[in-house]
Amino acid sequence: MGQATSSALAHKSNVFYDYDDFSSRFSKVALTTATVPVVVIAFPILNAYTFTKDEMTGFKMLDGIIGGLFGVIGWPLSPFIACWNAFQAIFNDGPPEPLPIPQEVKEHLKKYYGLNSESFYNVAVVGMAGTGKSSLINGMMGCHDGDPRAAKTGEIDTTNKPKGYQHPDLHTMILWDMPGAGTYENSAKTYFEEKFLYAFDTLIIVSAERMLETDLEIARKAREYRIPFVFVRNKADQAIQSKLRKNPAVTGGSEEEDLKAWAVAAGELVEEVRTSVWAQLKASHISTRTLFIVSAWNLQSFVCMLDQQDKNDGKKVRLIDEERFIRRVVEGVLYKRRRTEKAKRREQKAVKN
Repeated sequence: MGQATSSALAHKSNVFYDYDDFSSRFSKVALTTATVPVVVIAFPILNAYTFTKDEMTGFKMLDGIIGGLFGVIGWPLSPFIACWNAFQAIFNDGPPEPLPIPQEVKEHLKKYYGLNSESFYNVAVVGMAGTGKSSLINGMMGCHDGDPRAAKTGEIDTTNKPKGYQHPDLHTMILWDMPGAGTYENSAKTYFEEKFLYAFDTLIIVSAERMLETDLEIARKAREYRIPFVFVRNKADQAIQSKLRKNPAVTGGSEEEDLKAWAVAAGELVEEVRTSVWAQLKASHISTRTLFIVSAWNLQSFVCMLDQQDKNDGKKVRLIDEERFIRRVVEGVLYKRRRTEKAKRREQKAVKN
């Protein structure tokens, strides 16, 4: 996050990792890197490289000499091995395994909502009422509001109960439009448990203008249940247009001038979000890379462009975090698929054995 641009950012997202998880991994890796050479040197001195009678000579002194040679040979390589282990631990591990969902909860959600946690990747779009959750879902699907497949939108909260929308391209992903938190029917204090948010694969916490304590509480609960989550600061287009209206002299020129004015306004928005929201996230020990600034309408245009539906209209899509956000969602789908395949292979191997 942080650069307003008309083209997408190419870096890889690592928002799977929250602050505490990454900090813990780094501490363990640093300790390993520092201690491995010491341990390898100390082992020959402590005569730790000994072997049983069946494995080597059976003579304690000779076994000690052989073990010492292993230590001398291995010591120069130990820093490289430690660094490789550090790389593996920090960057290659996926998100933590979520807590198991009770079978009765699975059956309840399947019966009343049609939520299938076994065959689909379920994404719950949550947050306060009026933040544009339904519009964000339509943007992720590349659907216009009038599309028969689109989620119902409105100025007031139009979602009374969870409703799932199957993505037209990612068929194994279901986007769930959740009722808004903080209403009379949906108390913010009990929202997470009452809406069974711990049964979903990912939570997208949507806010507009400012992040509230309810949004942070949902994230804390998600972390407790090991559910990956991201924050979306929605309605970025409205904020940018508001800034442009305050300075009409910079607009109305050539396309290049309009783009430059948009970039300046978008940069101001990003800086404002950094100043306000980043402080809240850091205070809650949540990675700032879990935050995405998007416009549901620009997201919709971007998804349509990817799907080549609007390839001939010649329009340029102006993006902040939209591409990085979509990549994050797709990464989640692929990660669950790989995890499921590994589990099946383990089961098949166990049956054969």
